[in-house]
Amino acid sequence: MQRKILFTACTVLFLLLGALGWDGQSWAAERAVDPIRIGIIHPFTGPLAKIGENSTNGFKLYLDGIGNQVTKRKIELLLEDDEANPSVGLTKVRKLVERDRVHMLTGITSSAVAYAVRDYVHSRGVPLIIMGSAGANDLTAERKSPYIFRTSFTNRQFNAPFGWYAYQKLGYRRVFIMASDFVTGREQAAAFREPFEASGGKIVREIWPALGTTDFAPYLVQVRPEESDAVWGMFFGSDAIRFVTQYKEYGLKGRLPLLGSAGLAEVTLLPPMGDNAINMLTPTWYTSALDNPENRAMSRLYQEKYREEASEVVSSAYVAAGAIVKALEAVGGRVEDTQGFLQALRKVRFNSPQGPFRFDENQNLVFNLYATRVEKAGGKLVRSIVEKIADNVDQFWTPK
Repeated sequence: MQRKILFTACTVLFLLLGALGWDGQSWAAERAVDPIRIGIIHPFTGPLAKIGENSTNGFKLYLDGIGNQVTKRKIELLLEDDEANPSVGLTKVRKLVERDRVHMLTGITSSAVAYAVRDYVHSRGVPLIIMGSAGANDLTAERKSPYIFRTSFTNRQFNAPFGWYAYQKLGYRRVFIMASDFVTGREQAAAFREPFEASGGKIVREIWPALGTTDFAPYLVQVRPEESDAVWGMFFGSDAIRFVTQYKEYGLKGRLPLLGSAGLAEVTLLPPMGDNAINMLTPTWYTSALDNPENRAMSRLYQEKYREEASEVVSSAYVAAGAIVKALEAVGGRVEDTQGFLQALRKVRFNSPQGPFRFDENQNLVFNLYATRVEKAGGKLVRSIVEKIADNVDQFWTPK
């Protein structure tokens, strides 16, 4: 009797839904057009906020160009501020996955945050495409995961070739290292140091200001020009502006050449640095000076929309969006097919503003690397390409 009542109720329900124009096919079609939800986790406050903002803008720029949809499915972005704090970052990632039910994650500026969320992302099987400046080496090496990709860099990837370049091409033999005392600073400094010392160079001293330092005087007074040929620095955002400004104020500019990691000369930092930044030499995989159709188009659009020059993190995020969209197209927009999406993402190839795009076998970007110098041209500071350091640089680069 209960079965008969249940059957009758179900029959009435389906007849009613049919009368209203609902059936199994229409329900499936409705589900198919649910938005693709992408969680962006970045610092939007604190000393690294500008990097998070620029990266997010680069990601949005690509999506704006395709109407924020792929295969007729809208793309919805959900932004969370990790404050460059590992515990906050993990909490925000959990929210995006468990409450907001995002289909994938992207962003991440802090290497410490990247390490903090790695195990959670891996255990939950959520795709994570790192597009910020979280260059944590192990994420695509010893602690690699089939769910983690990166379109920016590893901390070693561009600093190791530059350490070799400083000795072999620039002729420096003694260098002071100054870097922010957190995961990224430590890893990038080690990457520069190892090939420099292997070539025969000497690191005179390593100096470690805390992230968020406002007064570099106690650190700069430790630098003695008579003991060294150059200073290599690694600072991001507002820290970089203060460091470069105070480097001049304490009389070191003009006495010791200033080298650095790419973030030290990030283009949006150059105007507040002013002429203090002139002649800084840094490596990069991207500048707006790269002459290819994709870069000319992206640079123009970014300048028009955000009124500033595109930077490395802008390009890395733009490329991340491009790779994600192409993988989604390959699976017909079925982002719920996680394994199919991941397999398509591994195979993505296209011409990007940085040059030919591809992942290595550990799902980290491969790029060409350039030496750039800060110069003044047309009344503004620019990063001019000095020369190419190496082609097809992967995260395990060694001198050839």
